[in-house]
Amino acid sequence: MEPTPIYPRREVRRHPRVPASFTFLLQHPSGRHRLVAKNLSMTGLLARDDRRVPEGPVRLEIPAPNDPEPVVIEATATRREDGLVFRFLDLDWRTILVLARYISPHL
Repeated sequence: MEPTPIYPRREVRRHPRVPASFTFLLQHPSGRHRLVAKNLSMTGLLARDDRRVPEGPVRLEIPAPNDPEPVVIEATATRREDGLVFRFLDLDWRTILVLARYISPHL
């Protein structure tokens, strides 16, 4: 007989997702594309993708609010039913601050 846990298990996000609708540049081994973000967190991004961009290592250029220079983020792309998921790798301080500017108004 399997014991019943006192506290039910559920997935809890360490970093909340917030809605997003900005356009960003995706660079991958097969080329460059402009995509639209659907949601954003401090660890990743979900984007609409009608082009069927391949999975694997990519580079994202995300516009920085009130700054002419975009942030460049190395990421890993994975396909899901609802779009393309990007898991961020090694963020620098400037990038962390830019992502926080997108996310903080929604919290």
